[in-house]
This record gives sequence, structure tokens and C-alpha cells, in this order.
Amino acid sequence: MNVSSSRLSLAVASLLAASTASAESMSPHAELEEIVVTANPLRVGATDLVQAAVVLAGDDLARRISSSLGETLATQPGVTASFFGPRASRPIIRGLSGERVLMLQNGVSALDVSNLSPDHSVGIEEILADQVEVLKGPSTLLYGSGAVGGVVNVVDGRIPAARDEGWSGAAEVRGETADDELSGAARVDGQVGAVGLHAHGYLRETDDYDVPGYAWSRAARQEAIAEGEEPDLTRGTVPNSDSETEGGALGASWHGDGVTVGFAWGRHETNYGLPGPGEHHEEEEPEATPSGAAPLALDPGAEEAIRIDQEQDRYDFKAEWTELDGLLDQVLLRAAYNDYTHVELEGSEVGTRFDQEGIDARLHLGHRAIGGWEGTLGAQYTHSDLEAAGAEAYVPPSTTSAQSLFLVERKRYDLLTVDLGGRIELQEIDTEANLRDYDGTAYTLAGGLLWSFSNELTGAAQLTRSQRHPQAAELYADGPHLAVRRYEIGDDRLGRETATTLDLGLRSEGRLHWHVSAFWSDFDDYVYAAPTGQELDDLPVFVYVQEDAEFYGFEAELEFPLIETGDGGLHARVGGDWVRGKLSDGGNLPQIPPLRLLAGLEYDAGPLHAGLDVQWFDEQDDVATDETTTEGGTLLGAEVSYRWELGGPDVMVFLRGSNLLDEELRRHVSPLKDYAPLPGVSFLLGVRAGF
Repeated sequence: MNVSSSRLSLAVASLLAASTASAESMSPHAELEEIVVTANPLRVGATDLVQAAVVLAGDDLARRISSSLGETLATQPGVTASFFGPRASRPIIRGLSGERVLMLQNGVSALDVSNLSPDHSVGIEEILADQVEVLKGPSTLLYGSGAVGGVVNVVDGRIPAARDEGWSGAAEVRGETADDELSGAARVDGQVGAVGLHAHGYLRETDDYDVPGYAWSRAARQEAIAEGEEPDLTRGTVPNSDSETEGGALGASWHGDGVTVGFAWGRHETNYGLPGPGEHHEEEEPEATPSGAAPLALDPGAEEAIRIDQEQDRYDFKAEWTELDGLLDQVLLRAAYNDYTHVELEGSEVGTRFDQEGIDARLHLGHRAIGGWEGTLGAQYTHSDLEAAGAEAYVPPSTTSAQSLFLVERKRYDLLTVDLGGRIELQEIDTEANLRDYDGTAYTLAGGLLWSFSNELTGAAQLTRSQRHPQAAELYADGPHLAVRRYEIGDDRLGRETATTLDLGLRSEGRLHWHVSAFWSDFDDYVYAAPTGQELDDLPVFVYVQEDAEFYGFEAELEFPLIETGDGGLHARVGGDWVRGKLSDGGNLPQIPPLRLLAGLEYDAGPLHAGLDVQWFDEQDDVATDETTTEGGTLLGAEVSYRWELGGPDVMVFLRGSNLLDEELRRHVSPLKDYAPLPGVSFLLGVRAGF
């Protein structure tokens, strides 16, 4: 990358937001200058990011990989996960989720339907990722109105970047005790002349996972008895929480003088159960799933086990021109097409089918300095065609299209850096139902200041005004949404949601590495599903409404050495996060995470790494109407790994223990908290080899 492109990438990424001038690595003593955020349009050194970011990479990522993207990230400050069972767990950033947190794969939208319902898993597998990036706070300038809460980007290198001649690869196997997981993955990357090649594949199987007590909470059991129903008294395991996942990708790219053109195809399949109460099963001939496999047979008269069988084919394209003459110094085009299908199996029947075809294309034009200002002008086009049919097709078929233009700029002074940017986004939603089509324009403006008080101490402030379009489910839902056990009704009169967000942060990169950030978001016309007190089809009715709301909170972390040696030492880490979400006229918003405190020790001595970590969760009693409180608890974990440098392949063996106190803990943000607690004590053993 040339010097001008590096400056451009710095400007683009820093203008996403300015919440805190920090990028947090998994290793408390890692060199932050080496951490790179690859989110579009170009790579950026993490120490120059103004927005709060988490970057998981290398051995640290390998040790943290879990059953889903949400669970992999759930230990990071400011991040939790929805946990609709181990496989369907989507990241939640600062209390915002679903339509407000955007999932990216290699800088382009995931184009799945995980934002539509918490029981839909994210169609991305991170076990072979180069790194996983989390941008916290509004990222709407570059990524659109759906990124008002933040962005999660999984980078897996399926379109090869330019590299030295030769081949490299990695293979991994792992197993875990709580769910009898057995998984394997392998990848290979190489360069033949001017052509880069990539291939990877993965396979993961899990059984029902173990818990320390009852699967159903005491409140759920008592509610069932009060309604004259028989509660589930299963102990020690959560029924119907098993899963099977497999997939892979092939990619190639051509590298010329200042030009890169690449293409990749990927296939992802997963079949997983949804824990919780079902319906009574009637024995019928099983129907085929999309992948051709029949669902598991159930005993007649038993509770009906609901499963999701998901598959998708994704095609990615990238073209990049650098070393250009004139005003432009970089042009980047990235695009993806995704063909997604999943069926929801109710016992032996296909109850509901979701099909979506989606396209996301982004063009970035980076310019050289004009009056000291560097930045990029960009355009984005997205299109998705969603069809749902069956018992839980509570959203009618719809087509969503959006066209956007954005500009981000940065100017450096002596100790001060100024960031400015804006975005305009036109969105249309057409539906076949006899409802009003949506047509609106959203505007986003952001300004940020980054102040270097000294070589170690940096402060940041950002003010963002962002708008979000309502989505199809919020506008047109009308039917039973069994995953969250309610009847949902949309409102086609909903308009744009506007958020004014102030982010303040301080960080120090000295011997004591610390960062603290505070944020406040004032939402006008916040869209959410509110209970009506009525019932339809024996389900409580929820209607999508708009009311003013507020989110505010903090994140903090302090890392410091206890013992320092030439090849490592003992380091400690303490921190925490807290967010409050409430309606401006009174009342609480649902599924807001409680106060959490974090602490950990990490020891490194050459190839040996060992760690101990504790998460303490407070009780959540600031609850919304018809929402129950959730008890707090403590999660204790430990890990150890050893890497051998064998001259040929490098081999790392790692062992991780989770919930070592075997404590029953239910995550408040989970719609299944009363039916599926977090796993009990578990041990994971893995081996990764690379060449």
C-alpha cells in the first residue's frame, strides 16, 4: 500500500465515529501498532482509529472461538450476545441489536436474515477467520442506517491479497465436553505467478449441551403450572440444542501493477435445534430439508422439537486500483451476492420457509490531500428480495432497495485531528401485501475531534446525528412469531428513527494501558415492539410503535503488568461495562444487559500462555412491561496453550475451561433465558497446525 493510500485508509476508518481513541486487542500486552482493522475501504492501523474497536486475531482468536459469532465476542467490553441457543447467538453492542448492528463478511454485508429474528443464526463461520473486528457506536457513515449500533466484520481472506511467492496453510481440530463438540477446519493459501489462490473448509457437530440444573427456570415452571400445563423438568441438559455445520470457500485473485481483481464462492450449511417449549407432535412422514436430509424422528406425543435447516451460496467480488495519477489515489469496488434459504422444521413438517436473495455493492474513490483534507467519496447499492411462506411467515414478501452516497474527510493539525462526514441514503420497500410501500431518505452527519495530550494520553469526542429506515418486519409484520412467543403486528406508517449520539473517550498507552468511554444516544421515534395486553392465537400481541428513547452507559478497562520478563510476564486486567435503555416518557426498554465487571490474569513465557478470567453479572431489575427480572452470577474461565516452532509446521495445543464454578446463569438479553441457561462447566481441547 502506498503512502497516500495509507493516509486515505486512516481517514476513512477514523471517520466512522469517534467514541474512544482505542483499539482493544485480546492480549493485554500486545503491541497495538501491529493491530490492523480491515473494514472497508482500506486497512487502518488500530492506534489511529478514533472509534472504539475490538480486534481478535491469531492465537488469541483461536483460543476464543465458540459455537457462534455472538458467543465468540460475548466476553468483550461493550459486547454481549442474544443466545437463542448456542448456534443462534448474534452480537449485541451497547444494548443495541438486530436491525441496528450490521454483520459484515470481508467488509460487505452478510446478507442473511439473522437481523429478522433472534432464532436465525448469522450465516458466517469464524473458525478460520484471519480476524474478527468490532466497531462500537454509530458506523452509519460508511455502512448505512443499519449500523447505528455498530459493526461486526469477519475477515477470512477468501479473496487473496498480494503476497510473496509460496504456499501457506492451517488445520485445526477441537472438541468440547459440555456439548460433545467435534469440529475440524483447514485452509490453504498460495501464489502462482500473478494469481493468488485460497481454499478452506470446516465441519462442526455438537450435541445437546449440559447445564448445572433445570433447563427451565423456576419462573417458567411455575407459570406453566399456573396455566394448567405440564412444565419441562429436564435437568442437566437442554433438549434440542444440538447442531451440525459445514461449509467452505474457494477464491482467486489476479495482481498487476497497482491493480487487484478477485472473486470467491462460499457455501455455508447449518442445521440446529431451537430449545424451549414446542407444540405437540403428530407422527407424519418427514419432509426433505433444503440440503436433502430428513429431520430427526420424534416420538409421537412428545413435545415438538423445532429445528432450522439453513443453507446459502455467497459470491464475492473485489477490484482495487492504486498508484493512480491525478486527484484520485485509490479506487475500490467490492460486491457480494448471497442466495439464502432456511426452513423451520416443526417435528416432521416444514413449518416455515425463508428465501432471500441479496446484493451489496460499494465503490470508494479516495482522493489526495486538498487543502490539507484527505478522505473518500463513496457510493453503495443494496438490494434484497425476501419471501417467507408457512405457519410462521409473519412478514409478507418484500423487496428492499437502497442507494447511498457518502463523504468522509480528515485533517490533521499539530496535536488535533478533525473528522467530518456525511451520508444520504434513499430506501424503498415494496410489498405484495395490500399495505403502504415505504419510500424515504435518511441523512447522517458526524464530526469528531482526536486530541493527543501527550505521547501516551489521547482523548476523543464525537457527535453524530444518524437516521435509520424502518425495516420490513417493523412495517408489515402480522402473524405469530413463535420463536419469541408473541403475535407481532407492524405499522406501515412508521417513519425514520433519528439518533443523536455523543461519545467521549480517554486512553493511555503507557506502562499502564487503560481506556474509558462514556456514550449517550437520544433517539427520536425509536422503533420497538410494545405489548398491548391482548392475545391472538393464544399469544400475547406486540405492536411496533415509535417513541422517544435514551441509551447511555460506559466501558472501561485497565491493563497493567505484575511481573515482567524478557519473553513475557504476568499481566492483570480489570474493567466493566454498563448500559441503560429507557423511554423518554418513562419506562424501560426490553432486553438491556446488566452491569458487568471483568477481571483477568494472563501469563506468557515464550511459547507458553496461560490465563484466568472472571465475569460478574449484576441482577437486572430495570425491566420493561411484561419482562421478568434476571438474577446475576459469576462466570470463571481459564485457558492454557503451548506453541511449538518445529521448523516446518507450527503446532499450538490449547485447553480452555468455561464456567468452572458450574453456576446456573441466564443471560437477560436472551429471549430464551427462562428455557436455556448458559452451558455449565466445560473443557475445550484443540490443536492447530500451520505452515
